[in-house]
Amino acid sequence: MGKHLIAITGATGVTGQHLTPLLRDRGLNTRYLVRDVNKAQDLLGHDVNFVYANLDDRASLDRALEGVHTLYLNSGHSPILEAQQTNAIEAAVKAGCERIVKLSGNIDSLAPIPMAHKALEKKIASCGSRYTFIRPNFFMTNLYYVAADLKEGNTFTSAIPRDVTISMTDPRDVADLTATVLEEDDKHDGQGYYQTGAAISLDQVAETFSKVLKRDIRYNIVDVGIWKNIVTKRGLPSWLIEHQVKMIGFAAAGTYSYVTNVTKDVTGNDPRSLQAFISDHATSFTPTC
Repeated sequence: MGKHLIAITGATGVTGQHLTPLLRDRGLNTRYLVRDVNKAQDLLGHDVNFVYANLDDRASLDRALEGVHTLYLNSGHSPILEAQQTNAIEAAVKAGCERIVKLSGNIDSLAPIPMAHKALEKKIASCGSRYTFIRPNFFMTNLYYVAADLKEGNTFTSAIPRDVTISMTDPRDVADLTATVLEEDDKHDGQGYYQTGAAISLDQVAETFSKVLKRDIRYNIVDVGIWKNIVTKRGLPSWLIEHQVKMIGFAAAGTYSYVTNVTKDVTGNDPRSLQAFISDHATSFTPTC
């Protein structure tokens, strides 16, 4: 399995930074497709096989995917996510890639990003390559934004009802699952792995923050219209605001409360807890002065 060449996209992103050392440790044959080689080297090291490729530049993808057996497809949220990843899928088919592993998401909601992931999964499933889809729920790193106010005070604000739980996933667990899937090759063909950690309410998130940071943290719930005004003033782009408004609606209906055993079943490791995540990233929620 190690002899097959695996192309990795999204290496400098939230999960990619954790995935790269895992693949190195496993001795897999990898090629990292990045827009800025120098930046990637500074972040991930000079002993990694980086090549230039841009999801907006189809010709660069054609060159970068020559001789590749498996494409790992991952890119950040964007209003043009579907178009960008379609470029990569089509280039992979042209290059004769045998397998595509896609970092996707919960495809069961009607918000723009999940709908894009669903459309992309359909394209991959019908392109003739073997495939596996990894579908993590709410990333714990989203708390960097949800709880951004903790850098200045002891409350954070959202419009998600207090009695609603959301199963949260540590990106390090996503990297662990991805590394396992890439290494074990055809063992995971045709699978769509819904990956979660424990389900927790935002009041329970506040309790966990309080315990770890040793501060009295409270969750402040507001009407979705007030929340929109708050994040608009923060400079969030309009497309992302509308996406998150729809996600809040689905969350309020309990859509993201489900819990799975995928992390344990596939990697053999228990999912990381929210307490562990906050402990490991406490400075991100701590006032600077």
